[in-house]
Amino acid sequence: MIDYTKFQKELIQLRRHFHMYPETAFKEFATTDFIADYLQNAGYSVKKTHPTGCYAFLKVKENAPTVIVRAEIDAVPIDEKTDLPFASKNKGAMHACGHDANIAVALVLAKLCRNTKDLLSCNVKFVFEPAEEIGSGAKVMIESGVLEGPKADSLIMFHFVNKASGGMEVNKDIASAAIGRIEIEFKGVSAHWAASQKGRDAINAACLTSVELYKLNQSYISKYPFCIGIGQIEGGTSPNVMSDYAKINGNLRASSMKDYLKLADIIKDIIERIQNQTGVNIKYDVSKYPITPIINSPYMVKKAVQTGKEVFGDEFYIMDKLYLAGDNACAYFEKIPGILMVFRSKSQTALPLHNPKFVLNEDCFYKALEMLHKYIINLYRA
Repeated sequence: MIDYTKFQKELIQLRRHFHMYPETAFKEFATTDFIADYLQNAGYSVKKTHPTGCYAFLKVKENAPTVIVRAEIDAVPIDEKTDLPFASKNKGAMHACGHDANIAVALVLAKLCRNTKDLLSCNVKFVFEPAEEIGSGAKVMIESGVLEGPKADSLIMFHFVNKASGGMEVNKDIASAAIGRIEIEFKGVSAHWAASQKGRDAINAACLTSVELYKLNQSYISKYPFCIGIGQIEGGTSPNVMSDYAKINGNLRASSMKDYLKLADIIKDIIERIQNQTGVNIKYDVSKYPITPIINSPYMVKKAVQTGKEVFGDEFYIMDKLYLAGDNACAYFEKIPGILMVFRSKSQTALPLHNPKFVLNEDCFYKALEMLHKYIINLYRA
């Protein structure tokens, strides 16, 4: 019988180290060196990837299936405002995403799995992925060969979020959204407002477009959540002059690629109509290759229910409500089955990810470790 609470002190120490020394996308050199040293001390052979990131393989049995445990290692480019004694010492970088906890749990899990490999139902490859926050890390790791040598059969990814209650949750199928950018440029004809009939107003066209896109959030019908959001607008040089240029940027988020593609077509129709209506030339780009939805493997969800109820009891939750976030881990899911597990950090304030005052409740760490370890033990057992 393993007492998982005995790992809590090390989990907290590791997490606080990474929290104090965060590094942003593709700058995680010290982070990767620390991870590699820890894994080597635990008996692993480590392969580093270019420019940052690494992975290590635990062979349990020659012909056993192989599961990837993936942990992100990059921080968010913001200044921390928590006043924690272990707050970030690196200006312009903060683990406001919980990746510091992901690394800590994955490292201790790697050591624990190596020390208990006779209990495991499969080989395990531990992948420490850089640059997740800019959507580039998964592609780099795949190109570095993490899905091969031996071939990966499945993937476990996990995250920590603040919630009013503790425990863990797993979505029964769709776990994240398709996300693509919207970029629209408007080129009109400048004119003084005293002779406005001589101009074609780019700002007006941009405003009309923004309003019509926003209306889609109410008029488009889908059984799944979706969102069209415009987050930036710019244009104009003087209050006395009709602007000949404007630009809006935003994103399109949908739970299914079917909805994503339908909405992209509707956006195209709206832009063509406003271009004809205003005489303003409009160039637009809606991502043709967005981050795709993550869909949990039914088999892996079934196994998560079995283990989750054992570890968390009534605080294990199967979810059907989707939060419209995305993750570049979809690149793995397009090639192998996988599961996203979400561990709840019990919090009175429940501040969201990427907030400069984001604080995780460390009490949940050893339970996350227990869940992941027992899940790997049971994953390929009948």
